[in-house]
Amino acid sequence: MRKLFVFVSLLFCAVFSSACIHTLAVQELNEIAAKYLDEGDPSSAISRLESSIDLDPNVYESHYNLAVAYVRVNQCEKAVQQAEIANKLIKDEPAINYTLGVAYDCAAHALFEKRNDDNEIEEIKYTNPADEYSAGVKFIDYLQKANENYKKYISILPAADDASEVSRLITQNDDKLSEMKVKYNQQ
Repeated sequence: MRKLFVFVSLLFCAVFSSACIHTLAVQELNEIAAKYLDEGDPSSAISRLESSIDLDPNVYESHYNLAVAYVRVNQCEKAVQQAEIANKLIKDEPAINYTLGVAYDCAAHALFEKRNDDNEIEEIKYTNPADEYSAGVKFIDYLQKANENYKKYISILPAADDASEVSRLITQNDDKLSEMKVKYNQQ
């Protein structure tokens, strides 16, 4: 019985210390990624954050920071996916709601705009009316989700420093939504 107790104790210590090392590795990867984001190197941040998520997919900060990095490199759909995961892991976090708003906003505009080699915005022209219609309907859905998340952000943090700017974005998006709903018969 004593041998069993010693064995179980050793096993517990091994598992516990492994979990601690694992947590420290995730934390270190997130800190390195944050440094890369601050330095304007989102591509390096993305690779660290993806590694962090491979180690532990249940850390919301990793998904949140990855969403921010994806927005910075205009990988909007990936940003939406990561922000949605972060939102499922921790509810009512204002930063996540804001980032979800930005990610959906980015994804909506990416349906009709792209950046050229000189980093200038160009309009995407659809040759197939069915493809354009599909993009228009998706644009409306994404912009509505952007506004829902912007509104949630403001409801959680009404005195935020950027609340007036976020309110301006909501108004701007509402105007664009009205126009697009008429254009794509989505009343």
